[in-house]
Amino acid sequence: MDIDPILTGFLKAEASNILILDEAGELLYQSEKFAFPVDIVLKKIKKAGDFDEQEFFDKANRLYFNVKSSVITEDGRKYRCYRLFDESEYALLVKEVASYSKSIADMSGFQTGIMNKLSMPYDAFLLGLNEYCGAEESIMYMERENGVTKSRYESNLVRTGNVSPQEYSRYFDMKRGTYADGLFCVLNSVIQGHRCVVLVRRTAPTGIYEPLIAAVHNVLSLFIENSILRDRIVYDSEHDKLTGLYNKGKYMMLKTISFGSPASIAVYNFDVNNLKHINDTYGHEYGDALIIKAARSISAVVSENVMGFRMGGDEYVMIAANVSVGEAEQIRMKWQAALNRLNDEDKTLFCSMACGLAYGSGEYDYDELYADADKLMYENKKQLKANNITSSVSERELRDCADSIRQKKE
Repeated sequence: MDIDPILTGFLKAEASNILILDEAGELLYQSEKFAFPVDIVLKKIKKAGDFDEQEFFDKANRLYFNVKSSVITEDGRKYRCYRLFDESEYALLVKEVASYSKSIADMSGFQTGIMNKLSMPYDAFLLGLNEYCGAEESIMYMERENGVTKSRYESNLVRTGNVSPQEYSRYFDMKRGTYADGLFCVLNSVIQGHRCVVLVRRTAPTGIYEPLIAAVHNVLSLFIENSILRDRIVYDSEHDKLTGLYNKGKYMMLKTISFGSPASIAVYNFDVNNLKHINDTYGHEYGDALIIKAARSISAVVSENVMGFRMGGDEYVMIAANVSVGEAEQIRMKWQAALNRLNDEDKTLFCSMACGLAYGSGEYDYDELYADADKLMYENKKQLKANNITSSVSERELRDCADSIRQKKE
């Protein structure tokens, strides 16, 4: 085997990065195919002084090279010979590995921080995401039952009610890992039937190591899904399934911790008239429809300081906190108007409800107010019955409905 070509190639490679300097540091020799910027190399080795072997970095030019130095003496004069070995690719690989390792560590910390917030609201992760990405702000758009809401974190968490499609629609079309309007998409997914989009804004790169974008997506998805499921469980435990009003359990809890504390309070006690007759005559389907219509009249006046409860059967309670006597009466009139409107919209089933209103302010006894409202409700019930104002089903409307269904079938 002729090894001369191999040996020649090896010697050429070995000789390709050699410099020789005299005692004064002047360049005497540079190999023909020198692979480095000579000015950068000379500056670094002269600054380093005497050494046998040393590594040099040049961040601006992404250079990393190893230099071996030897002294040659000839005719009483010393010459310094430098052999350079290019290790830039290796250095970049090490840096990449270190960067990835740091990203993994950061991701682990991010995951732990987010999982520690599992008991908090669905958008509580935005602060941690802001810190993890080094972002100027983090934004979440979430599709809810009544529209799309927005949560935003910059210096604090701000929640906005329903936002217009003009604001969010373009973001709902974004793919994970893409930019729009200077916003980087870290999540775009349907979670438990809710469309969720999470965006971060920063002028520099996102701060998320590319392979970990999917990991961020998965962490946030898990957090949001857990929050949605938790909210659903809490909602089901506090609400009446048939009407959507708060249930008796929620009422008892609030009665214990808050109903005695407002500066003023109005207690409304309701009862549906003639429910038993409707159930016995027309069946529980109509009875349930009557209960639902009654609840809808209460829901029509529920607000931030007005809460409605189904106590069971056809009994309801409504609580208005921090209202004046006049405002309490206006709420009652608004409820009555809502019930009248519902009856006008559906004449098949007429809903009659008795209502008792008791008001207290300053030092009051809630239990006494509730008893007064209950007493007034029964008085109102007797008045309605005396005036023959009771819940009923229109036989004519029923016949018309039955005829319409039969004609469609024919």
